[in-house]
Amino acid sequence: MRPIAARHNATVAQVALAWLLIRPAVSSVIVGAKTPEQLAENLGSGNLELTSDDLQALDEVSKLAPEYPGWIIERQGQYRAKPPVKP
Repeated sequence: MRPIAARHNATVAQVALAWLLIRPAVSSVIVGAKTPEQLAENLGSGNLELTSDDLQALDEVSKLAPEYPGWIIERQGQYRAKPPVKP
C-alpha cells in the first residue's frame, strides 16, 4: 500500500479507505479519528482516485485463501479439463 500511496501523494490510510469504498460489498466505512487532523486526512480518501492497476494490486494482496469445499471442488474438476489440441 505504501508504493500506491506514494504515487498518489496520499497516506496509507487514505488508500485503504478509498479501496474499501470502491468494494461492491461495502456500503460505508467507519473512520476512527482521534484528532481533527486525522479526520481531515481520512476524509481525503473520498477524493482519491485509484487506478485499475492499483485496484488489481490491492485485490491480489488481500485475496483470501480458498476455503473448503471450494478448493476441493476446483481440484476435483481438474482431471476433466480438456487435453490440449495437437497441431
